[in-house]
Amino acid sequence: MPEPTPRRLAARRRSLPPRPTYDGAPAEHEVHEASSTQRLSRPARLVEREAPYMVDELKRIALVSATCIGLLVLLTVVDKMR
Repeated sequence: MPEPTPRRLAARRRSLPPRPTYDGAPAEHEVHEASSTQRLSRPARLVEREAPYMVDELKRIALVSATCIGLLVLLTVVDKMR
């Protein structure tokens, strides 16, 4: 697999925010604790907001899966009849 070019490396999304370089900046562990606390509270809000859509999507996935399985069974029956 080819190595990524510097341009592609720069285009990748950062997983951590940039560290401040000024004097008196918070220590790295303080920043990490604050971001981990924020990450823990964020998914709960997202789940509450997206829950109705998730139920609809799961119903749609179940319907599509059931349709595919039904068609496979139908094709198997038709193939056995020949």
